[in-house]
Amino acid sequence: MIDLPNKRVLVVEDDPAIIELIRLLLEQEGFEVEVAHDGLEALDQMSMFVPDLVLLDLRLPKLGGLDVLWEMRQNPKLNKTPVIIVSIDSSPQTILEGWRLGVDSYFVKPFDPEELIRIIRRIISLSQPEPSLNA
Repeated sequence: MIDLPNKRVLVVEDDPAIIELIRLLLEQEGFEVEVAHDGLEALDQMSMFVPDLVLLDLRLPKLGGLDVLWEMRQNPKLNKTPVIIVSIDSSPQTILEGWRLGVDSYFVKPFDPEELIRIIRRIISLSQPEPSLNA
């Protein structure tokens, strides 16, 4: 298994209770956690660093989650960054739009914390570059 500690996850969420739950879960797994409280703050942070994974709520102040995802997919530095949507919105139309924009997974709140961690670990493992045989 690939060593995943020190991987940086950006949590884009405006609910303080959800932020703290996700932060606790991720830090217990050894991930470095950054937080953005709205869509514009998320894009601003991603202009300064490229996270290993983004956990993205959809209902955000200033700029919605699907707009953030669309902006990420237009940016060559961010367009391959794995994204997991974690939202209360379970409408088929919204879920389909997320998939169309290239989301890696979609969790509806309330979510199973153990399942979320399992999927985060899997997605980050799959997004790691293959080791070079020439190294």
